[in-house]
Formats: sequence, structure tokens, C-alpha cells
Amino acid sequence: MKHFGGGGSGADRIGVEIGGTFTDLVWSGPDGRLHTGKTPSTPHAIHEAVLTVISEAGMPLDDVAGITHGSTVATNALIMRKGASAGLLTTKGFRDVVIVGRGDRDHGIYDMQYRRPAPPIRRGMIREVPERIGPDGEVIVPLDLEVAWREVETFLAQGVEGIAISLIHAYRNPVHEKALADMIRRRAPHVAISASHEVSPEFREYERSVTTVVNAFVGPVVESYIDLLDAGLRDNAYRGVLKIMQSNGGAMPADAAGANAVRMLLSGPAAGVRAAMWFAERNGIRDVITLDMGGTSTDVAIAPGLVPSMVPELKIDGLPVRTAAVDMATIGAGGGSIATIDPGGFLAVGPESAGAVPGPVCYGRGGTRPTVTDGQVVAGLLRPQQFFGGRMELSSSAAKAALASLDSEGDARRAADAVLRLVNSNMAAAVRLVSTGRGIDPRDFTLVAYGGGGPLHAAMVADELGITRVLVPWSPGLASAFGLLIADTLIDAAQSDLHGLNDMSLDAGRCSDLRARGHELARAHGIEEGGYGIEIGLDMRYVGQAFELTVWTEGRARSKEELRRLFEDEHRARYGYARARLDVEVVSYRIRLTARSDARFSTPLPAGEGDVPEEVLISIDGADLAAKALARDSLAVGGKVSGPAILSEPTSTTVVPPGWEAECLTTGDLVLRRVS
Repeated sequence: MKHFGGGGSGADRIGVEIGGTFTDLVWSGPDGRLHTGKTPSTPHAIHEAVLTVISEAGMPLDDVAGITHGSTVATNALIMRKGASAGLLTTKGFRDVVIVGRGDRDHGIYDMQYRRPAPPIRRGMIREVPERIGPDGEVIVPLDLEVAWREVETFLAQGVEGIAISLIHAYRNPVHEKALADMIRRRAPHVAISASHEVSPEFREYERSVTTVVNAFVGPVVESYIDLLDAGLRDNAYRGVLKIMQSNGGAMPADAAGANAVRMLLSGPAAGVRAAMWFAERNGIRDVITLDMGGTSTDVAIAPGLVPSMVPELKIDGLPVRTAAVDMATIGAGGGSIATIDPGGFLAVGPESAGAVPGPVCYGRGGTRPTVTDGQVVAGLLRPQQFFGGRMELSSSAAKAALASLDSEGDARRAADAVLRLVNSNMAAAVRLVSTGRGIDPRDFTLVAYGGGGPLHAAMVADELGITRVLVPWSPGLASAFGLLIADTLIDAAQSDLHGLNDMSLDAGRCSDLRARGHELARAHGIEEGGYGIEIGLDMRYVGQAFELTVWTEGRARSKEELRRLFEDEHRARYGYARARLDVEVVSYRIRLTARSDARFSTPLPAGEGDVPEEVLISIDGADLAAKALARDSLAVGGKVSGPAILSEPTSTTVVPPGWEAECLTTGDLVLRRVS
């Protein structure tokens, strides 16, 4: 465990994040000092790694006031289809909504290998109930609860753990869903219920139904995991509050996680973005693109003015999930991503990963297939004796043997160079998706690199994009855990109400009703009155458009003209134009409740001594280069080092390529600049 001096009001708090390879911890003690920990993840029982890293840190849990946690539990359960046994109750005549889906394709109409995303539930686990609500909320066919109960009994006989309820037009009038949910909760309290009016009260039947089913599928898994983790913490004298990170970049109380499991799908990556904003702001940097490379994937996000772009919907394994999330591009390019030669004879990297077990070949834990980490070792960019702070030595010979299998002539160094070039190219493509793909020039931004592998690749990725500045924050391999430590509490909710834009779209009465709904959410989540703010957003579009944009209004009433101006400003920013002659309509309303964190920290400054640069041989872009290798902590504030150079630290490695220079800023963070 590392102990770092620092100050602030955020004492007695823990941020702990489970990644594909390592589980990371940052802890603020009662004196304001920061402590860190890192341990291999435990995929067989994922909560054990959290308890292990806390135990290894030696912290007294009885003194800790709060723990915020992020993990990929929900995401993995969905992607691997290892969720709970779940059933879906829907309106008679609409059994196949989630089976048929939509007719569009994500990968183009000419993809001969296209396969539709597998539905989240088998058709045999979908039952119909007699009822019907009209599009205006009127009851057309009353709900027959006793007939509905017989369908529920069929599910109970099949041993379901979760039941999703998604009735037609329940977003407009949830009276039937409420009655059905109340009956099941009363008669079968052991079954987890996910009702669409609670999970995703928005129009579009397919997306709403899929989101509700996904919540029922992963909810029991999340709840079981949280219960195990909470019990383990309580057994170790923890008496504080446990919070879970959400995809929107904020935390929610752990006891709400099971009922809101879909909000956790990008839990860890969102925490990293939150940390990146904090580090950028303290260095006076306003426009950033984040590059988070972990063990299994790389996540990229953009934040003009330090405001991350948000989306109302995620695509997970091809399935649309309606939940507010930080807008990120994710690619299968992590340290554990496996490199292969495809049937056409071309090199491919990922998305399959060696993960924590067995891990890359160089770990010596049984891995046999070459990975990105093996390529980094062979290229000399990772120093085997310095990895994981010296706690874990990597095998160069094993890495070379694995990489040699990819090259027709058995040249491991050439294969490693090809793997790393491909990974850098894939990362650059991900950055383009969130920048140039939306009309934003990435050259005007600073790339913030973190995660175990982000700082190693960042400058090379920046070169491909024409970006000339990279920020590497304090302890970059623990950035997501640090983001958890400083996370705000955020609760998002939505409600569909399709109508033409008018003077009552957000008048004082509507605004008051939405704020009252926000106060209800606060009470339901145990957030104290007066300790939070409420924002109101409207999903708007031109009449005839298929999709909408969210316009935020600072939680106050707005005139029709003001709303149209805000919408058209957003439309110009996203698409480059506006249409003054087209009518505008409102689709949905959004409420965001924010309880700001009072955490204040100052991370430690480097010692600036004790390490004489060592000359090592590295390979970048096919060229063998003599580079300086030194500990990052040996670079004092104001100190500079020109590339090629390698700066090692316990949680990551920063590579400074030729033509770049690294400087230690007054905050202790590193900035890499293109100088030639």
C-alpha cells in the first residue's frame, strides 16, 4: 500500500473499482492522506477482490464513513448471458416485440455475415396478459388480474428469479403495470420485479421492453453481488454508506442497485471520466478527450468545456438499453486483448481477452495466446522488473515465444510492432468516432490518458490524430478508483410526453411538477432535503425526425421561443445546421438530481530524486531506439525529459516517443507535448 500526503474534507472515504485484470483502491484517511491499493481481480467470486484489496491496505473499516464502488458485474452478466432466470409479461398480442426488434442494421445492409443481436430472453419465457392502454392513456381493455396471475404462476413453476413487466403505452398511464407489480410483490415477494414505468417510462416499445427485460435479467445478479459485498464489509466492522457508480458518472445508494441494474452498465469507465475532468480542471485545461486503456478494453469520451457528452441510450452487445450514460466509444483493445491471425491471414487484436486469469503469457499464469501486454514487453515499452511496482515480474522470453507465433518468420519484435501499431490505429479510430464523427476537431483538445495502458499508448495515438498535448494524471492506473472517491450522487429519471412545442411545454406549472418528482426521487434514495440540485431536460426534435436531442434548462421555466433557440443551438452543434421553417416537438422530459460531493484532495508531489536514468532499447513504429528509462517519481516539479523515454510507476507506464517532451507540472501531473 502507498501512503500519500494530502488534505481535504473527504477523509474516511474509499473508492474501489473492479477491472478486467486488476481491482483498484484509493482511500482517504482521517488525516486527509491518500492511500492506494491494487490486487488481481477474482472473476470466480468478484466481490472477494474488493475485500482483499481493502484487507491488504490495512484500513480500519470501522472508521470509514463511505465506500463508492464500480464494477462490470451488470455488463458481464448481460454480454455473457449469465444473468438470472427471467420472464416477461406483456400485453396480449405483443409477445414478439423483443424477439422481432427493429429492421435496421448496425453494420450496414451489405454485411453478408450480419447476425441479429440475440434477444435478451427466450420466446418461451414471454407471457401475455389481457389488457390494453391507448396512446393517450385511456383504458381500452381493463386488466384481468386473475388471468394474469395464472401466467405468473407458470413463471414461478419454472423457477424465475426476476419478472419484467412491459405493457403497451404504460409510459403514458402505468395503472395496469402498477396493479400487476403490486400483486406479484404481494403474492411472490421473493421474485424481483422490473416494471417499465419504473425502469424506462419512455415511448418506443422495443427499446422500453428490452431495457426492462435487461434489468430483470441482470438485477438479481447485481443484488446478490451487492449483498455478498455488503455482508463482507459488515463482517469487517464497516458501518458506513455503500454507493454504486452509475453509467451517468454519478453514484447511487447500493440498496437501489438491484432495482436499477441497467444504470450500472458503464460503471467503471464513467468513474474514470469523472476523474479525468477533475485532473484536467486543476491544471487549467478545459477541452479534453479521455483515453482509458485497461485490461480488457479501451474507452474514449469527449468533454468540451469539461462537460462530458451524454446519451440517453446505450448499445450493449447490440441491444438498446435506455439509460443516461456518459457518451463513450469502447473497443476491445486492452492489455489482455488477444492477438490472432484471422482466416484471411490478417492480424486482429481483440475483442477476446485473456483477462485476469489466465492473463497474458508473460504473467506466467497459464496463458498461451499472445496479447497486447506481451507485445509491450517484447517492444521494450514495459520493464519486466518494474511491473506492478515490482510486485510481479514479467517473463520476456515467454512473451517473445508467444509473439513469434504470429509472424511467418518467427520474428517476435516485428510481430509486437504490428500488434501495437494496430492497437494505436484502433484507438485513434475510437477517438475519431467521438470527435470528427460529430464535427469536432480533436487537434483542439488535450488527450487525458489513464488506466494501466493509456499513458503507454497516448502520445502515439495523439500523433495519428494531430493532437499535440497529452495529460497523464497522478497514479493513472487508479484513475477510475479515484473518480469513485470524488463522485457526486446523481439520479436520472425520464417521462415521455409527445406534443408540439408550445408555451406550456415548460411553464411554471410543468416545472413545479417536475421538481416535485425530483424531490420524490431524493426521498426514495435517502438523499437529505436541501443537499441536492434539480435540473430539467427536454428531448426535442423537428417534426418528422426519428430521433431527438436533449436540451437542459437549468431547472427553471422557459418560453416556447427560448426552448426552440436552445434546441436549435444544440442541433447546430451536433449536425451543423438548423431549420427555422420546421416545427419542433417535445418527446420526453428528463430530471437530473445532483448531490455534490464535498471531497477535496491534493495529491502528492514527486520526490524528484533517487533514480539515475537507465539506457534501454525499445521499438516504436518499426524503429529500434535507445531510450532513457526512469521512475516517474524521480522527475521533480518543473523537470522535463525528452523522448524517447519511459517513465515507470506502480500503476502504469508512460512512453514519451521521439519528438515529444514530458514535463512534471506544479500539481504533480505530467504533460506530454509534441515539440518537433
